[in-house]
Amino acid sequence: MVNERFKVVTFFYPSKVIGGAELLFLRLAIILSQSTQLLIQYVDYVDGFVATEIEKYNHNIKIIPFHNYQGIKLLKGSLLVTPLSSIFQVARFFNKEVYVMLWSIHPMGLKEAIDLLPSHIPSVSYKRYGQDLTNLIALNGLFFMDKPNFTIQKSIFDLQQLQVNYLPIFSSDVTHLKKYGTLDSAILSLGWLGRLCIEKVNPLLNVISHCNDYLKIRPTEKIIFYIIGDGDKKTMVQNFEIHKNLELRFLGILSGEELHKFMLKQVDLMFAMGTSALEIASLNIATILVDFSFTEIPKNNRFRYLYESMDYSVGDKFQVDNNYKHEFNSILETLKSGEISYHAKMCYDYFCFHHSENSVVNKFCSILSTINVRVLDINNSKFGKYRQLFIIKSMYFKIKKWFGI
Repeated sequence: MVNERFKVVTFFYPSKVIGGAELLFLRLAIILSQSTQLLIQYVDYVDGFVATEIEKYNHNIKIIPFHNYQGIKLLKGSLLVTPLSSIFQVARFFNKEVYVMLWSIHPMGLKEAIDLLPSHIPSVSYKRYGQDLTNLIALNGLFFMDKPNFTIQKSIFDLQQLQVNYLPIFSSDVTHLKKYGTLDSAILSLGWLGRLCIEKVNPLLNVISHCNDYLKIRPTEKIIFYIIGDGDKKTMVQNFEIHKNLELRFLGILSGEELHKFMLKQVDLMFAMGTSALEIASLNIATILVDFSFTEIPKNNRFRYLYESMDYSVGDKFQVDNNYKHEFNSILETLKSGEISYHAKMCYDYFCFHHSENSVVNKFCSILSTINVRVLDINNSKFGKYRQLFIIKSMYFKIKKWFGI
């Protein structure tokens, strides 16, 4: 871990709920706090998820209480790390002398933040923010987690860059790895890990459809398919017609050691996207990285292993011309032959090199010396244009509170 520029690093992602992004920022803060060279701070609600976790486990992180209508004074020249979707809050709450690193970890996060602007602030034309985002990238203040994240926003905001530097997301390192042996059973154990929301249920149903077709021509075999996760589209999976030799087992939400123990013992091949795919690969389990899709995926699609991903992608949007190498049936034949252990090892090595804690933290520290964006730059952009309205609104609520109105 090398960082000779900033001695104080503050994370800003206040939230009262637990989610993948919250866990990502918390874990990064914890790792950095273990260095004696850094003072790590985290801005969160007093009863927020991260603040609660920090106090519960007594992490060496200073909590700065967050209030919706109160500014935050940070040390001049220190670094603020926050998701790109929080850029409007950066302009509202922080002093101009602070440096800012914006990390885009959700391709629709900024668009959704713009959509949530007060109704008197026009938000229809996303492209009007493009030049400011282009400038932030040029000043090394904005980093994207992978190519799909950048590509989607390049289209939405009309970004001018052809290429950018990525800061990939990571998953926690583990101590236990799966050991593959010979498959001496006609029962194949497959699994899914992830939320059952529409863009993830469609690829899951596509995999189940492939299982149906596989079993139609192999009547002596059976597939047990474990579904780990929950969501508002669970009924789509429950109501999906399946082959008599295909058994779906819904396990709900598992996490931590319980999740790891189950996958290590019960599953030989997993399908996932996002941080779920990374968590699986970290266990030396063969991981198929599926595409996300808001509509049904046709059954002539092909698949790829996580290690075949490009530009740190942890999930691309499905396209009919996606050029992946593997047919579904050939993947299951690889599983039966025992060759799946090779692909599991390749997934694990890919994870260690690109998405492990150590690899990402080292990359994070290496880019700190290049950051040239301050809160002042954001204030002077279209993202800061309406900050005065928010300040007036903040004063209004303070006056009401003062007079007990």
